[in-house]
Amino acid sequence: MRMDTNSTETTTQARKSALLVVDMQQASAGEGFRRDEVTHRIRGLIDRAKAQGTPVIWIQHEEGEPFTPGSPGWQILEEIRPGEGDKVIPKHYLDSFVDTTLRQELDRLGVGHLVICGAATDACIRTTTARSQIEGYDVTLVADGHTTDVGPWPLPLPDGTKVPIGAEQMIAYTNFFVEDTAYPGVTTTVVPADDVIFAS
Repeated sequence: MRMDTNSTETTTQARKSALLVVDMQQASAGEGFRRDEVTHRIRGLIDRAKAQGTPVIWIQHEEGEPFTPGSPGWQILEEIRPGEGDKVIPKHYLDSFVDTTLRQELDRLGVGHLVICGAATDACIRTTTARSQIEGYDVTLVADGHTTDVGPWPLPLPDGTKVPIGAEQMIAYTNFFVEDTAYPGVTTTVVPADDVIFAS
């Protein structure tokens, strides 16, 4: 029986996990906020998942410049690049489920829990995490395992003024928003990389 709300507690019967490494490509993460730290944590998650027999799936954006297949920006960062035989799923939209084989692959593997990391926080991480919850997956967002452009971005307010938002604020808000979002029958957690638990 799974918990019916978002929680930082573990489920009583954990569903099989998979690690999703989203768009850790040169164009989206190459100059991301704390890029080296985030990449190092993701490398550790990949190695730990593989050692425990947890599936690892790379998502790779390939829609137009600078993500044209074969271009430098399209390349996954060398430190965490998939090896021969690793599963890479191409996508064309922010949502990793739209017009991709991700759902079929997860069904084939019997996965019910997604550990999500990668780039960019305010785009593909946000949309893929939300879609995973909607699709009924238990979700763990790696709090210190996603990144975005350094910024700042001018956030427009209702009165027409604009407030600059930096990457650190964007990451913190995304972590808060994901942890605060509940779906029936779905457990959502937001934890640091060191606290991620893979269920087999």
